[in-house]
Amino acid sequence: MKSIVVAGLFAAGALAAQAADAATTVNIKWQGLDTSGVKLSTMDTTLSSTVPVTSNYATTALNYSYADTGTSFIAYCIEPSQGNGRANITRSYGVESFTGVQAQNLQGLFSTAYAGLSTYNDKAAFQLAVWEMVLETGSALDVTTGSFHLSSTDTTSAAVASEANSFLANALAYKGPALYTLTKLTNPQLQDLVTATPLSAVPEPESYALFLSGLGVVGLLARRRMPR
Repeated sequence: MKSIVVAGLFAAGALAAQAADAATTVNIKWQGLDTSGVKLSTMDTTLSSTVPVTSNYATTALNYSYADTGTSFIAYCIEPSQGNGRANITRSYGVESFTGVQAQNLQGLFSTAYAGLSTYNDKAAFQLAVWEMVLETGSALDVTTGSFHLSSTDTTSAAVASEANSFLANALAYKGPALYTLTKLTNPQLQDLVTATPLSAVPEPESYALFLSGLGVVGLLARRRMPR
């Protein structure tokens, strides 16, 4: 099983530069499973009506690094039926693009939700939404029903499903400009991935959270300095 998100503008720029140079492959290393991710089970009935495609899997962003530079980045999985392979082993991935409705939907998802991801629930919901967009064969996008759907039914799973469906609704309604270049990384034996390169100074999820907390501190100091 695999997962992802680009950590910082430098890491994102490295992949963008390779794509701009018409590179067809990139060498990367998976850093290993983040076991703190929300444990979810999912079904893909195009593969099996009885066997889960993920079973109690720690669903979150995936941590990778570039083999040549060691620079870390984050990705999200688009092929949960495959595995990630062993951690810290250099693997060659093809560098491709998304097209058509899938590209449009993923752009809406990343443009509306990606920068605000901070908690494990957020990241699990985002991963679910990505899977729904790339795997669902029906006309409606809803992580609780259809050919691809969440099968775990505990309270946390229900909360994550609700957040994922909110992400999907916002993505489909998005009419603004594209905020990211989305790249598909493919490997015949391993999980395919999606990465996001900001088209401008869009803060990454962790940076965005720090920015908001900084604003809170500045506001508090300003209030303390106001004349009584």
